[in-house]
Amino acid sequence: MNGLKRLLPLLLLIPLILTSCGRVRTAKEIYKTAKRSYGACTIVSKSESGERTEVVLHDELQDFDYRVTSRMTEINIDNSSFGSIPQTSDNFLLSLQEKVRGNVRDVLDSACNEYGCTYSADTYIEEYILIIFAPDAEKGQACALKCAEALQSQNMKQRLDGNIILAVGNESPKYIDNEHYGSVKLPDIVFRTPEDEDIDYYTRMAHMQTDPEARFLRTEKKTFRDTGAELDRVAETAGFDDPFPTEMSSPVTFYYFRSSKGNEYFLCDFNYYDEDHREMAWYTNYTE
Repeated sequence: MNGLKRLLPLLLLIPLILTSCGRVRTAKEIYKTAKRSYGACTIVSKSESGERTEVVLHDELQDFDYRVTSRMTEINIDNSSFGSIPQTSDNFLLSLQEKVRGNVRDVLDSACNEYGCTYSADTYIEEYILIIFAPDAEKGQACALKCAEALQSQNMKQRLDGNIILAVGNESPKYIDNEHYGSVKLPDIVFRTPEDEDIDYYTRMAHMQTDPEARFLRTEKKTFRDTGAELDRVAETAGFDDPFPTEMSSPVTFYYFRSSKGNEYFLCDFNYYDEDHREMAWYTNYTE
């Protein structure tokens, strides 16, 4: 699988999503929740109505403004309306990222000049704090690590943990179309190859689906026949570059783990339906 796909969040998280019983949040409620979630802040401005509340807050720790909006959102399914619900969203992370990039812009520029790279913050995934466009993998790795060090120096109270610095080729201005060299995920200043990213991804899948304390052991390349699974229960997953198994001889990657009880098991890189073909999950022989 394209390593870049592995970096996509499991869910497109909208920070500070809050709902209440049929009404938007008040400015006071928004302030209290933002302070609890993100840290000390002050109100810069606010506007309130029955359908919408918008509050601009100033983050005291790192000196920037961000906006929180609570509004009624209509629920539409198949062109039918099912009423509306209150929803609150904010641009805290994007504002924090913009602030810290500005704080270390000289270092980012210098690193890119040194290795013949360019960088961009134009991304549709919030957790991607920086995209490095590099002429080759070696320069991309070196530049990404230097940029990551600079950004990590701004990671106060771990609020940038999980943010990703990507290193890709420079064939196209659209990073998703370029060769993917790897990434650095804060707070660790460690370059992850696409293979490392796959291991990280399937370890997270194993923790979610099987044992949250499972320890990764190794990977093995085998065929679908080795799984013991049934072909007609393989789920056709969209959005992934790697083809799902269609034949008994189709290649499959096995990710092996040690459970918290000491037993070894595997999780494979394809989704598999239950017997009723209603729910699917990553195929595994985990039984605990």
